[in-house]
Amino acid sequence: MAIKLIDVYNNLKDCSKTLYSRQNGEEFLVDSELLSNEISILRKNILYVCEASVLNEMNVENIPKCNLLILKDEEYDLEKLINRKISIIECDSNTEFQELFDSIKDMFLKDYMLLDSSAILLDALIKEKGLKYIVNISSEIFENPVILIDSGFKVLAHSDVEEITEPFWLNNINMGYCSYEFISAVKKIKSFQSSPNTNEPFIVICPESPIRKLVSKVIIDGNSVGSVIILESNEKFTDNTYEVIKLLSNVISEELKKDQVYRNLNGLMYENLIVDVLEKSVADEKTLKERMKSANCNFGDNLYLLVAEISSYNTTNAPSNYLKQSLEQIFAEHKSLFYKDHILILVDLKKDSSISPDTKKRLVDFLEKHDITLAVSSNFHNILDIGNSYKQCKDTLELVSKLNLNGNVFFYEDFKFYHLLCNTNPNINLLNFCSDGLLKLIDYDKENNTEYFKTLKAYIAADKNAVQTAKNMYIHRNTINYRLNKIKEISNLDLDNGDEIFRLTMSMKILEFSEQH
Repeated sequence: MAIKLIDVYNNLKDCSKTLYSRQNGEEFLVDSELLSNEISILRKNILYVCEASVLNEMNVENIPKCNLLILKDEEYDLEKLINRKISIIECDSNTEFQELFDSIKDMFLKDYMLLDSSAILLDALIKEKGLKYIVNISSEIFENPVILIDSGFKVLAHSDVEEITEPFWLNNINMGYCSYEFISAVKKIKSFQSSPNTNEPFIVICPESPIRKLVSKVIIDGNSVGSVIILESNEKFTDNTYEVIKLLSNVISEELKKDQVYRNLNGLMYENLIVDVLEKSVADEKTLKERMKSANCNFGDNLYLLVAEISSYNTTNAPSNYLKQSLEQIFAEHKSLFYKDHILILVDLKKDSSISPDTKKRLVDFLEKHDITLAVSSNFHNILDIGNSYKQCKDTLELVSKLNLNGNVFFYEDFKFYHLLCNTNPNINLLNFCSDGLLKLIDYDKENNTEYFKTLKAYIAADKNAVQTAKNMYIHRNTINYRLNKIKEISNLDLDNGDEIFRLTMSMKILEFSEQH
């Protein structure tokens, strides 16, 4: 935003001028002043403006290296000034001096205003005041309404709606996203179609409204993630508006970089829709259908949600974006997104189908390699229920941590009973619900240093298959049979009774849960 001598030269459009500069006009300037004998010290970053007649009254030998703009109302010793390494813009005498000085002063004034705007916006970014504050403060700077949308046409922030008069924008703001009809109309506007993939501002004129819009794209890593839109409702756009909106888009870019979603642009409209459903911004079928139409996507009725915990993932070896891309390769036909401290994968299966064994193996291998824990929700049939499925996965991950379980993939279906226990009255002693025979067996083990409880647990886990239990415990089958008979003798348990097995399984889960609380 600093002004160079060449900028001043190029800005003087209504006069004949010549530039004399050993730096090709690259000298930096911060202000302009009238040159007179009263100035004792000349500074090198000031542009001094004078008439040649005034200059001739001064001792050129006392003029140090500086920058001059000279109105040539009479001849002067140009060569001597150049030899003293003074940079000069010379204007012919047909120019009115006061107008010349005022135009240069106005140029620096605009730069001061630009610097002031920059300081305000950068202060908002540094102090992490958020998008809404940044957009509101920029609206005050522009004295016009400002709207921020992402590339999925979601309204991220807007200034005071009382300043916005266009019905279609009020409707978009009220919904929180742009309607399908609005998106279709925008995509037909030529200036939008030909706009560069940079933050260079461009004007958009809608057939439905006489109000011009100045638009600057928000760029992250070379990709457009959204647009800043200024409505020319109150004040006309100036050169400063064009400069400040570019700065604003850069500030917003830095703010959006904090959100993983805007670092990963594949299917942004789809990801925004999922996030809005998760956060209940989309909570009814009518709104869902409208958003699905805009995002050009559909959802089936055989759905699972997979949630990978990444809050403790070490990004030194590979960024978290690598995880998302790798999971998308494993689930090639399904979408993933970042949400809070998780990567979410919505598995949308055809009716009566399931995840293939090969996909499961690749998933487990990947998770084990990167030491990542993943939870799988229960099957659900309506995308509007994804919030409940996300909670299931979060609860599962929390239980896995509390129970200190080993492994990488956990299913909510296996944790429903634990989840039930979590929601019981904390004043209730859960051990009162355990099988008396099982508690008797545990006491016997403690007194006699035996492993009958461990054997019974392994036996039930192996579906009461003694041979498999022996293999899992690395002991002889006869030992298992001996222990089972001893268990029945000590505890008086009927291991052939289905209800008894249910009570034992429930008791074991209560004991496992209680040990961690």
